Amino acid sequence: MGVDGGGTKTEAVVVDAARGTVLGIGVSGPSNYHNVGIEAAARHILEASHRALREAGIRPPVDAAAIALAGLDTRFDKEYASRMLRGLGLAEKTIIEHDAHAALMAGSFGGYGVAVIAGTGSIAYAYGPRGRFIAGNHGWILGDQGSGFWIGLTALRETARILDGRSGEASALPEAILSRYGAADLEELSYKIYMRGFSVDDIAGLAPIVLELAEKGDEAARAIAEKGAEELARAVAAAAGNAGLENPRIYYTGGLFRNKYYSSLFAEKAGAVGEPARLRYRPVVGSIAIAAQETGLSVNWENLLRDKRLLQD
Repeated sequence: MGVDGGGTKTEAVVVDAARGTVLGIGVSGPSNYHNVGIEAAARHILEASHRALREAGIRPPVDAAAIALAGLDTRFDKEYASRMLRGLGLAEKTIIEHDAHAALMAGSFGGYGVAVIAGTGSIAYAYGPRGRFIAGNHGWILGDQGSGFWIGLTALRETARILDGRSGEASALPEAILSRYGAADLEELSYKIYMRGFSVDDIAGLAPIVLELAEKGDEAARAIAEKGAEELARAVAAAAGNAGLENPRIYYTGGLFRNKYYSSLFAEKAGAVGEPARLRYRPVVGSIAIAAQETGLSVNWENLLRDKRLLQD
């Protein structure tokens, strides 16, 4: 069984490795424990897994399960998550991995390369001759440049600059942001954000608005999108360099890349570092590959990858 636990949802897929067939798929809520807490993360992992197992007609434990999670950004995170999640009783052997490693494995199937994920947060993850390296990432306070949250926060700050008169640039951005929050002016926007509170997901939810304006030619929005794509490409260069990779394959995925404008921007800038390609298969395929690799199971990939449900949306 492979599990992909992200900041938006958790997906589990049960397969018959020898035959290369999908037996069951289950989906639940987010499982980045930094955002939802370890109890909610574990609950969503269990919900998605049990839904997949029920569809497959199988009672746990299965032979092996790889659970790839967003937020395992330090050795402390991995130690903590492993301690809390290994006892879920889903498999005879459970492997806890970083979701970026699963994304890379869904593209390279064990080979070297770089994975870039840009959704609510962002990360560039490289696996090469010198080992594994991460760049960008580090959460919404220290990093996540080029992510949905970063784009949303940058748009809020630019809105304040424009409405203050600190920027003379004409832009539809302030009107769109004020409308999103139901605010009449900057004073009301500030009140709603600071007094009523905000969430990471709420601010990340502004990114589609910004990218739509950028695609239409709004200069302020376009500058934010350009900077975001550039930051992601810089993270790719740093991670690839640290891993000892030259001209690597760069597999990119995540909700932000569903926007064709932003996807094209990133591909153009990342092309100076390596060979960018949109990840074809869902990251959960990488989790399946990890589970098989760690337990010595052979997977009939030729047959399994014919299943269109494993393709990216």
